[in-house]
Amino acid sequence: MDKVDVKALEYLFVFACVWCIGGGFSEKDGKDFRKEFSNWWKEKWKTVKFPSKGTVFDYFVDIENSKLEEWNKMQTKEIDPDTSRPISSYTVPTVDTISANYLMK
Repeated sequence: MDKVDVKALEYLFVFACVWCIGGGFSEKDGKDFRKEFSNWWKEKWKTVKFPSKGTVFDYFVDIENSKLEEWNKMQTKEIDPDTSRPISSYTVPTVDTISANYLMK
C-alpha cells in the first residue's frame, strides 16, 4: 500500500467509527445527542480533523483525494421524472437521503 492508500484507509476507518458509534443518536427531550457526540468527537479525536462547520455527520470521505467532503457535494444529479411512474417511487436527493443511501450501499 502506498501512502495515499493508507491515508484514505485512515479516513474511512474514522468515518466508519463515527457512524457506527454515533449514527444511532437522535434528539430527545430537546437535547441533540448527535450534536453532543459530534462536539465530543471533534474535541477528543484529532488524527482526522473534521471541519468546524456542522457536525461529523455532515461529511463523507472523498476516497480519491483522501479528504472529507460535505454530503451536499453528492447532490449534483438533476431529476428527470418519468411521469408514467408513481410519485412514491422517487426519492428526493436531500443531504439526509443521500447519506442514508450511501451508508446502506
